[in-house]
Amino acid sequence: MKKIFLVFLLTLLFQQGYSQQSNKPKLQTMYDAIKEAGIRHPEFVMAQCIQETGWLNCKRCCLRYNNLFGFYIKGNKCKKFESEQDCIEYYKEWQDKRYSKWRKKNPKADYYHFLKSVGYATGDKYTTELKPKVAWVKKNLKL
Repeated sequence: MKKIFLVFLLTLLFQQGYSQQSNKPKLQTMYDAIKEAGIRHPEFVMAQCIQETGWLNCKRCCLRYNNLFGFYIKGNKCKKFESEQDCIEYYKEWQDKRYSKWRKKNPKADYYHFLKSVGYATGDKYTTELKPKVAWVKKNLKL
C-alpha cells in the first residue's frame, strides 16, 4: 500500500513539474498581460491565476469561461468573460476599487492580507497554497 501511495505521489509531483515547464511560455505571456494592465503586485496576481486555473491547464474550472482568477457571481457560479483580457481588466477594476482604501488602513501589511481582508482568500489555507506559487513566479518568469 505504501508503494502504491509513493508511486501516486511521485507521479503527481512529476506531472505538476512538467505542467509548469511545458506551460512556461503561456504563463509568461499571461504574467506580461497582467503587468501591462497595471495591476499591483503582479507576481501575486499571477500566482492567483496559477492557483485558480491549475497552471492554465484545468478543464473543469472557471478557465473555460476565460475566468483566470476564480471570480464567482450569485448562485456560486463562475463569472463569464468574453476573453482572458476582459478578465484581466476586470481584476484591475476590482483591485482599484479596494486596494487604496485598504492600504491606507494597513500600510505595512502584505498582499496576502489584502486578499484575505477583501474576502478573496477565505482562509489561511489559500495563503499557504499561494506562497510557493509566488516563489515559482519570482524564480521562473521574467519580472
